[in-house]
Amino acid sequence: MSEDYPIVEVYPEWGNKTEQMGSKRKFWVRNPDDPDGRDWLFKLPTENTGEHWAEKIAYEIARKMRVVAPRVELAFYRDADGEQQRGSITESFTSEAAGSLTPEYELHHGNQILAKMDADYDPDRKFRQSQHTIQRIFAGMGIFRDASYADRCRVKLAGYFIFDALIGNVDRHHENWGILRTRDRDIWRGGHLAPSFDHASSLGRELQDTGRKKSRERYLHELDIESYARRAHGGIFVSETDKRGPSPPALVRWCSQEPAYRRFFVEAFRKLDFPDDEAVEKIVARIPNDWMTPLSREFAVAFLSYNCEQLREIFR
Repeated sequence: MSEDYPIVEVYPEWGNKTEQMGSKRKFWVRNPDDPDGRDWLFKLPTENTGEHWAEKIAYEIARKMRVVAPRVELAFYRDADGEQQRGSITESFTSEAAGSLTPEYELHHGNQILAKMDADYDPDRKFRQSQHTIQRIFAGMGIFRDASYADRCRVKLAGYFIFDALIGNVDRHHENWGILRTRDRDIWRGGHLAPSFDHASSLGRELQDTGRKKSRERYLHELDIESYARRAHGGIFVSETDKRGPSPPALVRWCSQEPAYRRFFVEAFRKLDFPDDEAVEKIVARIPNDWMTPLSREFAVAFLSYNCEQLREIFR
């Protein structure tokens, strides 16, 4: 039997600087006894969801696939009254030197990049931002002056989007990708593509086990996994006139058929190392029993298996 993932206990005295991006309650913490002085972002899941375990499983899948992503651990936050709240912590990827109080990098988000490219782009729109197209995202890599390096970043981005399709991540909006900039005297310059981050909106984390019209039980035994995968809508559009973005797998399929993007996606797919069903089952099995129900485990494994097969079919 696989050993459960460790759970980190986070205390109020570790810090409580609130993170401004996103909608979930989250804040930066640092264990004063950590000799490396690492910063971590603690995130509470949306109520009645599995966002915390989805974040952890997604990270472990990313490791297997060789997708660059910041480390994630399951965590308890013990508040001033001693009450425990379950969540996850994600290691900061903006500080290169361990223990440095001043970040070596600044995360320049996608909406900031696209707004600088196009004065009409609305960087503040939160939902159904149809200007956030795959065309603009790939053009945004032109921020790197070296054309060959820009193309390498496009391949990495394609890998992120294929990873999204595998885990069913529907939250790749314009604040959930970016570049890490470096400071040269008083000027910020483009450094490199940021890791893939914020994968909580995946793996059917929002579903209830039973009792609803569309529950894990019904998808597993009546409606089938395909119907769930098909109804998801992602945060990236292929046309500004669309009301909703395609599902992550549909986006990958579309890009794989478009001459302008196909080569990036084909190269990315070849570089990724997809875990087999046994490896996936082991990753999911390590979530503690009181954090994840048997039905949520069964659904996550079946969902990953289905999406993996669909991706292999796209690139066959």
